[in-house]
Amino acid sequence: MNSVRMRVLTGSAALLLFAAACGGDSGDPGAGGTTDTGSMGESGGAEMTGNDPGAGSLYGGDEEETTGPTGATDAGTGDADVSVSLNNYLFDPRTVRVASGDDVAVRNGNTKTPHTFTVVGEDVDLELGPLETESATIDLSPGTYDLICRFHEELGMTGTLKVT
Repeated sequence: MNSVRMRVLTGSAALLLFAAACGGDSGDPGAGGTTDTGSMGESGGAEMTGNDPGAGSLYGGDEEETTGPTGATDAGTGDADVSVSLNNYLFDPRTVRVASGDDVAVRNGNTKTPHTFTVVGEDVDLELGPLETESATIDLSPGTYDLICRFHEELGMTGTLKVT
């Protein structure tokens, strides 16, 4: 029993070290690995939450959701209905709610790490370099879809897309 527990602890420690070594840049060396996850758009957009550094989990805290339209506008995104941030191996929010046909603005908030916004099994796959913002129109049938970052899925960078 103790050897199984020791293997689990050793594996967990190795995974944490790997994640820390490959981690994105917070932009401030003294910031302790957190980033600002406030509003994507300053012109009346809804504030996004969920990247709570005190949530007690390496891959994020409680599930946070956003609903469209938020009215967020960001350079290069036009009039997006919903905004999503990719920060520190997390989708923020973890569950994204959209209506079919909505535009989603996706922003990679990391300064060194690329990410993807990929809907598994569907033709939605954005690849974003550091600090890039892209948008996609979600023309999917109503339902629940898995979101992944193709580069970091094994590190727990997953989420859910709910289409109404």
